Amino acid sequence: MLQKGSFTLDVAFTAPPGLTVIFGPSASGKSLTLRALAGFEQVPRGALILDGVDLGATPAHRRSVGYAPQEGSLWPHRRVCEHVTPFATGARAAELRDALGLGPLWRRFPQSLSGGERQRVALARALARGPRLLLCDEPLTALDLPARLAAGAFVAADVRRRGAIAMWVTHDPIEALRLAERWVCHRAAGAEGATFRAREAPLSELSALSRPTPAR
Repeated sequence: MLQKGSFTLDVAFTAPPGLTVIFGPSASGKSLTLRALAGFEQVPRGALILDGVDLGATPAHRRSVGYAPQEGSLWPHRRVCEHVTPFATGARAAELRDALGLGPLWRRFPQSLSGGERQRVALARALARGPRLLLCDEPLTALDLPARLAAGAFVAADVRRRGAIAMWVTHDPIEALRLAERWVCHRAAGAEGATFRAREAPLSELSALSRPTPAR
C-alpha cells in the first residue's frame, strides 16, 4: 500500500520471469509502482519480494534493479558509449548498441540527442547492468509504435534468456497487447478516483480493451 497525499495505491501481484506490462490510465499510480520497486518511494505497509528477499529495507543502490525512466535522465558529461560500457563490455555492449540502434550515436553526448535517442540510451544503460528486475517507465514514448514494439520485443527476449523480470509501463493498449506475456491493470477503486488498485488480469481482457469501439 502506497500513500501520496490524498492518493492511495493498493498493489498486489506476482511477476514471474519475462515481461509484465503495467497498464492503466494516466495518474493511476503506474510510475509510483515502479519507483517503489526501485527503492525511490517508501512502502510503509506490505512487502516487495524479489527472489525470496523483502526489498523494503534494502536501499535503492543495493537492489539488483535497472530503471529506465521516461525522461531518460542521462549523465550529461558522458558519451553514449560511457552509459553502457561501465556495465557491459565486448559482445554484450555491441549487442545492446546494435539492437537499440545506438551505433551512429555511440560517441555523442546527451545534449546532442533527440528525446527518442535519449530514451534508447537510458534503456541500454538499464539493460547493461544485467539486473534481476528491469523497470521500464514508458521508456520509448518519443518513438513511433513499430520502433517501440521492436525494442520491447528485444527486451522481452533478453530478460527471458537471462531468467530476469521486466516491468513495462504503458497506457497504449496496442503496445500492451503486443508486448505482454502477462499484465497488471491499474483501476480506480475509490471515491473521485483517489484510490487505485493494481491486480493481475487475463490477457483476454487486455485484448478486449485494444479493440476499436464501433462508431455510433
